[in-house]
Amino acid sequence: MKNKIPSITRIAVAGAAGRMGQAIIRSFRSVPGVELVAATEMSVHKGLGKDVGVLAGTEKTGILLSDDLQAAITAADVLIDFTFHTAVPLNTKMALQCGRAMVIGTTGLDAVETDIVKKATEKLPIVWAPNMSIGVNLLFAIVKQAATALATGYKVEIDETHHIHKKDSPSGTALKLGEKVAEGLGLDFKSAMVHDADGALRKHPEGKIVIRSHREGEVVGDHTVSFGNDAERIEFTHRAWSRESLALGAIRAAQWVVSRKPGLYDMQDVLGL
Repeated sequence: MKNKIPSITRIAVAGAAGRMGQAIIRSFRSVPGVELVAATEMSVHKGLGKDVGVLAGTEKTGILLSDDLQAAITAADVLIDFTFHTAVPLNTKMALQCGRAMVIGTTGLDAVETDIVKKATEKLPIVWAPNMSIGVNLLFAIVKQAATALATGYKVEIDETHHIHKKDSPSGTALKLGEKVAEGLGLDFKSAMVHDADGALRKHPEGKIVIRSHREGEVVGDHTVSFGNDAERIEFTHRAWSRESLALGAIRAAQWVVSRKPGLYDMQDVLGL
């Protein structure tokens, strides 16, 4: 791919009628240097043929919701994917076929689906992050630094709360936070992580990183990482008031990735963290 940064970044959105897709549609007009050129959904979606701006509750965009993924990707410089984990492999293969960069915000991929994305990064630049929020990605960097500084003697707990519609648990963001803490502590995250899904855990296991998941109402996303011992407790919290916080980060990532060489990137790369 060419490394020259285009004056206008043409973006296609897959999963455009979902909650995150609609937030991205609503956010375009506030970001200079980008153009929405296509938006897609599943072939059975009842919104096909309708203006995506209207579907997202904002002004008309002139872009109609389509199920023609190939045409959408061909018209764009980059595809933003906020779909479902089973759809990501096909979307990735189509982007690879068309030679277009990707931004993937979809979480919950299994090992096979993950491998397809990673294989594609040999030929495509892809930003893949569990959370596109600029604030959350700053939190990733902070908790790693905190874990390094605190070293040992602190119990680490991560509490995440999302809306009741969220299917994956723990959230991709909570897992990423856990990974960053583990890096700071010099631990293997998979061995150190304990998921207290139902809140039944009464005693913190020695040397473990405990993640608790909560599903309440329409909460966009709350994450708190705490380090505690008998003398003190330190907490780092991020609360997302709206999905636009994630959408703006995704659009920023799309602008950034079009000029990159093939490889797998995350929002830490985009933000220079």
